[in-house]
Amino acid sequence: MPTINVDKKDLEYLANLSLSDKLIEDKFPMMGVEVEELFEENDREMVQFSINPNRPDYLSVEGLARGFRGFMGIQTGLANYDIKDSDIEVIVKCSKERPYIAFALVKNVIVDDLILESIINLQEKLHWAIGRDRKKLAIGVHDYDKIEAPFIYDEVEGDAVKFVPLAMAEAGEMTPKEIIEKHEKGQKYAHLIKDKFPLITDKNGNVLSMPPIINGELTKVSTNTKNLLIDITGTEKGAVENTLNIVATALAERRGTIFSVKVIYEEDGKVINEETYPKLTPEQIEIDLEFINKKLGLELNFGQVISALRKAGLDAELINKNGENLLNVYIPAYRNDMLGKVDIVEEIAINYGYEKFKGAKINVHTIGQKNESEVKSSEIKNTMIGLGFQEVMNLTLTNKTILFENMNMEVGSVEDGCKDYIEVLKPASIEHNVIRTTIIPQLLETLKINKHNELPQKIFEIGDCVIIDENAKETDKYFDTKCKDVRKVSGAIIQPNGNFNEIRSVIDALLREQYDNYVIENYAHPSFIKGRCAKILVNEEYKGLFGEINPQVIVNFELEHPITAFEIQITND
Repeated sequence: MPTINVDKKDLEYLANLSLSDKLIEDKFPMMGVEVEELFEENDREMVQFSINPNRPDYLSVEGLARGFRGFMGIQTGLANYDIKDSDIEVIVKCSKERPYIAFALVKNVIVDDLILESIINLQEKLHWAIGRDRKKLAIGVHDYDKIEAPFIYDEVEGDAVKFVPLAMAEAGEMTPKEIIEKHEKGQKYAHLIKDKFPLITDKNGNVLSMPPIINGELTKVSTNTKNLLIDITGTEKGAVENTLNIVATALAERRGTIFSVKVIYEEDGKVINEETYPKLTPEQIEIDLEFINKKLGLELNFGQVISALRKAGLDAELINKNGENLLNVYIPAYRNDMLGKVDIVEEIAINYGYEKFKGAKINVHTIGQKNESEVKSSEIKNTMIGLGFQEVMNLTLTNKTILFENMNMEVGSVEDGCKDYIEVLKPASIEHNVIRTTIIPQLLETLKINKHNELPQKIFEIGDCVIIDENAKETDKYFDTKCKDVRKVSGAIIQPNGNFNEIRSVIDALLREQYDNYVIENYAHPSFIKGRCAKILVNEEYKGLFGEINPQVIVNFELEHPITAFEIQITND
């Protein structure tokens, strides 16, 4: 989890509360923020907090103090941020690589060393937590008084302009191409730019930023800065807008005044779209009291629920819809982690107080036994070991390259019964940002890691995959999320003379132990050789596939010998 170091006196000032070490250690963990360390640095009392990735609004001392004020009942309900109109415009001419951009202006921020440090740290933490190390989005904060609107967002050739990049004043002006070749940040993030270079300039041609690489030295923020212009560019519109809301409201906590900026998209000189930022209108979700109490095992009334929501920095009102009393919950624009009703219930639990929950005795005495899926998995495991396979275990998290591209499949393609996939919103690593829908790709990755070992190699794995089921019924336990766990068994054999008949014999041995009857039919799958792949049907229902792996897939995984593989669905949990 990301950590932030906070000046204790600054936290006290923003929280409007005197904070003893004991109060910090007792209260912050109860609101979901771990206290890692209290220490001194340069004659300052400091606190290090661990922030859950689902709370990027806590990645600054401003956001953390705002949440703490609510938790302690000092300032409850929705934080009110007025947005004043301005005549500032941004003209978007071309942005194929990073098509989305959002701006805001925050005036009259008294930038001292603490605030400057907080701004820089918030940028970097958000680049990691939401931006995936700038791949998804990049943030720029500029001294507004050094530039002049309107601003232009366009793509240019590598030698089209020159400007002084941030922290390179002594080197003088450089072209975009020179920056990615010579600048430290340019070298680090050059892989994020393909052909042309995104550039933000002002009315006079001054360069503010070359996202996602580097800002210009001209707009460098210092302790003399009062008015801050924020730009967010990226590949996902929602992430860009949410990040702008987090940064803008954090600066507003420093008594800054937010001003709107109009973003105008042009094509061939014609306006095709307009957006005004930031968008701080709260989102709304309706929820009923019975659902809340059922999830929490409590008997809260509407007043208690509304009080807890207001402490969470949310708000709610009682409404009557079709004769049913519901709560209409208002969610602030900087809370991009609130995705559904279960998230609201979690906020109620935290702010009602976990210490108020009481354990309940089990009324029914039962004898423990293995889950049916575990019994079946154990049987299959014994069969696979008896067939000479060695068991491996992989994470359920992987990435699109392994899951799709290396398997000769389009991302999210309709193959093997898996139409959609689930992407992790704030992954700890870009190598583990997708939940697997199939196990075979990870078996091939395991073979790649072990290709120095002698052949043949026969490996298998029994594990869970997750697929999206839009047709989920209310009686299904995964109805709220539409995400279904599917237990599968997969196996792979690599050897110089591997063939279809060999893997077919494994399938027959395995299926005879599980089903009274099954049907094998020809199947075309991009990961397998045409004419050497088959699917498995049980009672006319698709259960899996097997065959010889496509040579191109073998090359993609940097392997050199024929591979046969299979995958069978065991259960739907």
